Amino acid sequence: MAARNGITLYHSPASRAFTAYWMLEELGVPFGVKTIDIKKGEQKAAAYLKLNPAGKVPTLTDGEVVVSENPAIAIYLADRYGYGTLAPKIEEAARGPYLKWMVFSTAVVDPVASLHEQKIDLPGYNFSFGAFDDMVQVLSGVLKDREFLLGDRFTAADVVLGGTLSRLLYQKILPEEPVLMDYNDRLTQREAFHRAADATWPSQFYGALA
Repeated sequence: MAARNGITLYHSPASRAFTAYWMLEELGVPFGVKTIDIKKGEQKAAAYLKLNPAGKVPTLTDGEVVVSENPAIAIYLADRYGYGTLAPKIEEAARGPYLKWMVFSTAVVDPVASLHEQKIDLPGYNFSFGAFDDMVQVLSGVLKDREFLLGDRFTAADVVLGGTLSRLLYQKILPEEPVLMDYNDRLTQREAFHRAADATWPSQFYGALA
């Protein structure tokens, strides 16, 4: 059941807000979109900073609830609107790894890959998020011989990881390991992915992913 004032996603084209958009499309819940053009600096406007003091996208409002950061948005939406389907229930054994991959996607994959893009590869034992090669090995290992992160079950964790993975593969920051490419192919075939991509990415980006 939607909150009284409904869901609004604060979104910017060509940004990480794609992940939150994809999550909403997977759930099939009604939502509105307010565009925050980060190229014009609109994320630093006073009115927006009241919602997200970090001045980043995405931000989601659901009635009086305000959530930012992609994994937090995904956890909130999946628990509220997809509990037991896109979100394993609290009592399920799958809930633990589900939460792990939610966090790993943005606390490890994204920062390590961003550093690698800048030719900064840090020794993993000195930093909480580990080393680039270790991160790739972990992803390749968990996705070997399985369809999704939790086996044959697609969840919101796949949305959060997939949103990051598709961008990193397109930018050729991640190596084109067959297991990662196959996983990405499965995700990009989803109709919800297509709708979110149409709303977010330039045509040349999306064309390379589809």
